Amino acid sequence: MSFVVIVPPEQASDYQSATGTRLRIESAPVGGGAIARWRWEQTGLRRLLHRESIDLLISLGNFALRGSPVPQILFNRNDLYFSPDFVRDLLVRREWKMLALHLIKSGMTRASIREVEINIAPTNAFAAKIARVGSRRCRVEVAPFGVDPQAFDEEPGQEPAITPAGNERFRLLYVSHYNYFRNFETLLRAMPLISEQVRRQTGRDIELVLTTVIGEGIVHGGYDSSRAARLIEQLGIRDSIVMLGQVPYRRMRPLYQSCDLFVSPSYSESFGHPLLEAMSMGLPVLSADLPVHREIGADAAAWFPVFDHVSLAREASQLLADPLRRGQMAAAGLRRAMKFTWDQHVRILISLIDSTAGEG
Repeated sequence: MSFVVIVPPEQASDYQSATGTRLRIESAPVGGGAIARWRWEQTGLRRLLHRESIDLLISLGNFALRGSPVPQILFNRNDLYFSPDFVRDLLVRREWKMLALHLIKSGMTRASIREVEINIAPTNAFAAKIARVGSRRCRVEVAPFGVDPQAFDEEPGQEPAITPAGNERFRLLYVSHYNYFRNFETLLRAMPLISEQVRRQTGRDIELVLTTVIGEGIVHGGYDSSRAARLIEQLGIRDSIVMLGQVPYRRMRPLYQSCDLFVSPSYSESFGHPLLEAMSMGLPVLSADLPVHREIGADAAAWFPVFDHVSLAREASQLLADPLRRGQMAAAGLRRAMKFTWDQHVRILISLIDSTAGEG
């Protein structure tokens, strides 16, 4: 069995080292976002399948080739296309252009799910959403993602992303670029309450560490952080927030290890990589209570209702005031994270490739 892998033009050089006798890397002659890519997939990709005598198509990015001449496996990885909360969020923010594009993509995703032989989801919770919109012939398989702690090993002599906090304050960490569905605003609203409760219970201050930058007029991938920036000023919590910006993987281990609690308030996820990464680094996790998060964290994490900043603050302050419980959660998180490996993910994928190619 041999493979032809199509990657975006700007990423082609990153993958050339993987080329071998059974693996060839090619770049798609298209840019300009999801819509332009979709148009090329429906035309240029179809011609490539015939030219190369391909037996099986694996589509990684939520959208399938319509009327594929060969069996097709589709990876579904974006829960936003099934999230009513995201639609409401865009309506409240009056993001009309983004909403229109989102609805178009959502329709394309649903059509794609019904088109393919096998849909792959990273969690059972997300697979259930896919199954509800699929046809009778729709087959959904679960292939959980993994975590590789060695990816966080810092290079010799590299400066840490942040210095140790010391004993004067606790550190909360949220690893995410800025976007709306990561629900930064709920975490920000909780900050004054956490500060007040923690200071009353322990006498210590708190600090929120973010791996993004929030500011007036700062836009990340189309997501405008101005509203969150104004909320920070209204709450008077700017001095309690450290904005690191994007942190390379090789500098993440000391960042995780310098913090006391990981908080994940996201209201839409298909898997939740940051939550799993935090557990693999031995950092206790407090998360929004989503079925996907429950599936990943199980009994190793603590929970609060989505959008409930008062409950978030109460749970966070109780955890920060209880080092014994945090230690127990850290140990449980390490054990839980070991259940998610990339080897397992690849074994499932290979099995599905073998069976589907054989059927084709």
